[in-house]
Amino acid sequence: MTVTLEDVSMITALPIEGKPLCMSTDSEGWWQQMEALIGMSPQEPEVQDGGKKDRVPAGAPFTWIAANFAHCPEDADDEVIQRYARVYMWYVISRTIFADGTGKNAPWMWLKALTVFDNKFSWGSAALAYLYREVINC
Repeated sequence: MTVTLEDVSMITALPIEGKPLCMSTDSEGWWQQMEALIGMSPQEPEVQDGGKKDRVPAGAPFTWIAANFAHCPEDADDEVIQRYARVYMWYVISRTIFADGTGKNAPWMWLKALTVFDNKFSWGSAALAYLYREVINC
């Protein structure tokens, strides 16, 4: 027994038709790109005594997102509202549809996927592929 694309569509109501959700997973410069998209990014880690940075996942801790984007200002303009909506969607899909084993971070690649609101992506296909990938990595 396995989960099929039809199951994903029926259970989640995610679209299974449309453009494939394909993008580069290259994370070079993600801090700057995140700043451009949502106005801020998590602090870069400090360099330790050995001069080597700790490996940091390309994304933001859920605690950082909640601390900085929990409440949209009441007097926000359209740009700020779109920013908060994008961060909210990023948080939700990183916690549910595209959850990983750590449960600590929202990966950068999903925020990047939310840069264009009017694209008709096949989110259901991406969710199923991600589910299969996570099952294999267990």
